[in-house]
Amino acid sequence: MPGKPELLAPAGSWEALVAAVQNGADAVYLGGRSFNARQSAANFDDAELARAIEYAHVRGVKVYVTVNTLVAEEELEQAARFLFFLARADADAAILQDLGLAALAREVVPELPLHASTQMTVHNSPAVANLRRLGFQRVILARELHLAEVQRIKEETGAGVEVFIHGALCVCYSGQCLFSSLVGGRSGNRGRCAQPCRLPYTLVDGHGRPLADPGQVGEYLLSPRDLNVSRHLPALIQAGVDAFKIEGRLKRPEYVATVVRIYRQLLDRAAALGPEKFFVAPEEAKDLAQIFNREFTAGYLFGQQGKLLMSYKRPNNRGVFLGRVRCRENGWLQITLEDGLNVGDGLEVWVTEGGRDGFEVGEIFVDGKKVPSARPGQTVRLAYRGPARPGDRVFKTHDRELIERARATFTSPREIRKVPVYFSVQAKAGKPLVISVRDEEGNAGEGKTLSPGEPALKAPLSAEFLEQQLDRLGNTPFTLAGLDCRLEGAVIYPVSEINAARRQAIRSLAKARARAAHRAGAPSPEVFEQRLALALKNGKRYLAGDGRSGDDDQFPSGEFSPAGLPLLAVFAGDLASVRAAADAGADQIYFGGDAFRFPPAGREDLHAGFRYCREHGVKFIFATPRIIKDGELPAIYELCREVAGWPADGILVGNLGLLELVRELKIPFSTDFAFNVWNSWTGRYLHAAGAAQVALSPELTRKQIREVAGCAKVPAEVLVHGGVELMVSEYCAPGSVLGGLTPEKKCPRPCREHKCYLRDRRGVLFPVEVDRFCRMHIFNSRELCLLDELRAVMETGASVLRIDARRHGPDYVSKVTRAYRQALERGGKGPGKEVILSLIPGGITTGHFFRKIRGTPY
Repeated sequence: MPGKPELLAPAGSWEALVAAVQNGADAVYLGGRSFNARQSAANFDDAELARAIEYAHVRGVKVYVTVNTLVAEEELEQAARFLFFLARADADAAILQDLGLAALAREVVPELPLHASTQMTVHNSPAVANLRRLGFQRVILARELHLAEVQRIKEETGAGVEVFIHGALCVCYSGQCLFSSLVGGRSGNRGRCAQPCRLPYTLVDGHGRPLADPGQVGEYLLSPRDLNVSRHLPALIQAGVDAFKIEGRLKRPEYVATVVRIYRQLLDRAAALGPEKFFVAPEEAKDLAQIFNREFTAGYLFGQQGKLLMSYKRPNNRGVFLGRVRCRENGWLQITLEDGLNVGDGLEVWVTEGGRDGFEVGEIFVDGKKVPSARPGQTVRLAYRGPARPGDRVFKTHDRELIERARATFTSPREIRKVPVYFSVQAKAGKPLVISVRDEEGNAGEGKTLSPGEPALKAPLSAEFLEQQLDRLGNTPFTLAGLDCRLEGAVIYPVSEINAARRQAIRSLAKARARAAHRAGAPSPEVFEQRLALALKNGKRYLAGDGRSGDDDQFPSGEFSPAGLPLLAVFAGDLASVRAAADAGADQIYFGGDAFRFPPAGREDLHAGFRYCREHGVKFIFATPRIIKDGELPAIYELCREVAGWPADGILVGNLGLLELVRELKIPFSTDFAFNVWNSWTGRYLHAAGAAQVALSPELTRKQIREVAGCAKVPAEVLVHGGVELMVSEYCAPGSVLGGLTPEKKCPRPCREHKCYLRDRRGVLFPVEVDRFCRMHIFNSRELCLLDELRAVMETGASVLRIDARRHGPDYVSKVTRAYRQALERGGKGPGKEVILSLIPGGITTGHFFRKIRGTPY
């Protein structure tokens, strides 16, 4: 069985850090005040970060700092300086999302280890290999992978692999969600997600008619249960996972303390007993549920879960079932308990009418007597004036004893986590007493008394007395493991000086342990400033990590970049739409990709589209999906090889795992929106990897587009029209809600019978599409339309303007393409959006073109 993996815990505050360390975490992850994906956590300023790193290192715990947001062009220097600070502060690694920042980090602070955030959407082996070439030591894999896929990635790449084992789940692939950004202006890619997935939705048809009864199914159709793989830890260990990650930087420190404590116990048990004898004790399972749960799931580790992944009835803490209301009368509630109850516990009644009604237990009566607590099986009377009825369920959402027990681990001055140390004492009359202390790693400290020893007339210094004094380590992170006394003659010292020498030795050891974690070779400020100045001044071309030149001659950008007007690109959903786009004036057409039509476009349709484009002087670009798991890669790559042989005019690469594979085909390729290009450094990295064109993030404003397009040294594409994809998910709402999809039941494909939408609480409809791999794609309710702003778009310097028409048919494609073609040829002043408004019943938006997302400079 592989070695024991690292237990990695969240620390959103100082108390949570202490809770994680004291309860047994091997490492913690935490964020600074900027560039981290949990901006609403307390987080740490620079001084607090340095203190946190020292605190953890003294106790043998690693610290990984999250720098896991996308970085705007004007923030790159600040972000690079923050990484330099982390290197000098001896952070064990930085967790990054932004490819451009990673490329910059490799140039200016290569000494700092990098971990790839789950926000990078890494879900196949070639993507992991690419990140290793860029310098990443560890990859936090997408939570949508099956266990066998995780094991395959580990075996094929040899990379450090980290997976989530407990906590909240995102319904969308992390890093690919624009829901909060487009709807509320708060971007998950900038650490400010408003969690629209936890709001109520109804699955409806195109006329707004419910396809399922919310009263029966539930209203929270995008709200997953919480991840809990405690029972499956041996399987993850066997798969070779290097680090087990607990989610929860926004959770209370009591949550961190409880979850870390239990997983520490479970991992130690798995190592001691092996997979056959491993078990989770009932009390451990109960505590995990009590501290917080939305019901539990093992996620996708053991396959598609369908509706069993979701918490349709409730988007927040469910608590633990306590019993049912027996009767309610005269301000009292009677319950027969299925779990223990204490004064101070928090309860919630799931009332028949009116939702949830919570209250704190002030008094408990059993058989007419007032008691501080009650056992399972007892019938209790509780003061209550809410609307509960007999039969209503009651849940315990706050367990006072559990919280107090957890709180004691991070509020008490006495430390729980102890490092064994070995003392050596030398004493001789006329000489100071010398106390030496060392740990098992060889770090050492020393302390001496101020006064020399005096000959003892009675009660001389003894080994027993010294052991008693040296073992007074309660408020330190150390515990006495051994003592070697060298006492020459009968000698005595003041007890106060012995204690002072002990404290001096311990302080010295703590400093030595902190120094031991210091990273040799971290750059000096002078070296860093030279590197940074050179990088920012020269706009140096960044390579993909394997010594390639990335010169322009191999993949000339002219294949995609126009002379004069920007190219007009159309992403078509079917063959008829390909022809309509070509006839209406498109310069290049994307076809293939995720495919929302049934049956999806096959080789014959693709080749027919290619021939039609070639006959009409239009570039044909084969589009690849945004998500391609290892098992799906061979078929996609074979298709890429085939279209390269026609030869098509290029390939639109949908994810990081295809970069190297497509480059080998010697065909021009561009990168799609999944790469989250927020700055020119990401563009340069992709260009050096072979990309002849990069799509910029739809989250950028006009000013940001101009800045990135002007600095990236590669033609930039922007989305100007169409449905903006808000989410891509392995979970399928139509299949789960209408088809009853579970691990035991296959989906009957209701998406082929119904045009589905999610209706929110305001009545807004969000289109839902299902692709060839049964992944769900949710689109914005309003389509992006920059037709009236086309001149401003052209002034940004974008080389390619895209119309995303994957959801529409040939009539829509023809009219919209023609309108943009006319506007382009008139310098951005076309017929006006009125000519196409009738095609867009849901309305239009300008997206982020004029409206920055919160937390960005402009």
